[in-house]
Amino acid sequence: MRAESPRRPPGSTHASVALPRSTGFTLIEVLIALAIISVSLAAFVRLTSQTTTQVGLLDARSLAMLSAQNSLHELRMDDTLPVGVRQVPCPQADQRLVCRVEIGANQNGIRTVSVSVHSDTHGEPALARLQTRMVERRP
Repeated sequence: MRAESPRRPPGSTHASVALPRSTGFTLIEVLIALAIISVSLAAFVRLTSQTTTQVGLLDARSLAMLSAQNSLHELRMDDTLPVGVRQVPCPQADQRLVCRVEIGANQNGIRTVSVSVHSDTHGEPALARLQTRMVERRP
């Protein structure tokens, strides 16, 4: 018996060759993979940007807390605690900060002292706040 050969269209001179099924990815699969990768990279870039911003804010708040502590230590060394509110520059590192010091009235030899530290730009919320009570020294 003779093996049957595949039928050729009339007028065809070449033997028909069965093409093997391609094992690569289709264009749609590649585009979907690229879309997934691009969304993932965009999320990563956003996360990195937010982290960088937060690190800068934490650095500013840490320096502001140092300024507030320094202001309280200066008041502890001072013999007189004048009642009222005053603003004094209290820079730290490269930050231009302003300390707002509020000293309350004497109540049984104790004064309430509050220090809030703001950025030099106006309208910014306080970066750090400290409040304590100080015993007034008697001469």
